[in-house]
Amino acid sequence: MSYLAFVSVLIAIIGLAFAATGIRRLFQRRFLKAVGLELSGLVFILLASSFFLLASNLHTYQRLTFEQEVAEVTFERLNEQEYRAEIKALDSDFIRVVNIRGDEWQLDTQVLTWKGVATLFGLDANYRLHRISGRYIDIDEEKNSPRSVYSLVQKVELPTVIEGQNFDLWQFAHKYKNWMRWVDAAYGSAVFLPMTDSAKYSVAISRTGLIARPANKEARTAVSQWISL
Repeated sequence: MSYLAFVSVLIAIIGLAFAATGIRRLFQRRFLKAVGLELSGLVFILLASSFFLLASNLHTYQRLTFEQEVAEVTFERLNEQEYRAEIKALDSDFIRVVNIRGDEWQLDTQVLTWKGVATLFGLDANYRLHRISGRYIDIDEEKNSPRSVYSLVQKVELPTVIEGQNFDLWQFAHKYKNWMRWVDAAYGSAVFLPMTDSAKYSVAISRTGLIARPANKEARTAVSQWISL
């Protein structure tokens, strides 16, 4: 991402240089050359804006080079099939507390991998926590009982540029995958495990997806009973 930010600044400087030169030519009454320089400057500035937009959106993602722990999830029982969950990101200071209904929790991530020219910028696979939701073991309950789902995406203020919505690289890569050849894959990965009072789980991610492990006795007991169902 630092490479993209550097490139965007460099291109912006070139664009401003063209624009400044064009203004000088305008005062010198060299109108044709001034117009050409101003148009060139505009092209460079638009290109710099595109690189900056990409770099800013990648700021919501974390680099993925090997298996690493990304989150801790703890639970407190409130009522029957209702828990308070605390999701703590381990690569930032992001913490969210939500109430989840059901018997199981599910954590989803979005993953981006790169190829071709993007690898020349040193881009590794990137991920970001996407959402947490509740699940019911019983299929009929899953169909008819109250659902709960919460976004975990950390917001970055960006201009509204695409169909009246804030730019999202993951969605953009899916929509325009036919010409975004430098994006190798944009996919989701999810993991789910049982909820129980005082349970704590650690969540790691690798290039193959999410891995969740019990982090205390309560979680290990819950998983053991859950597997035997």
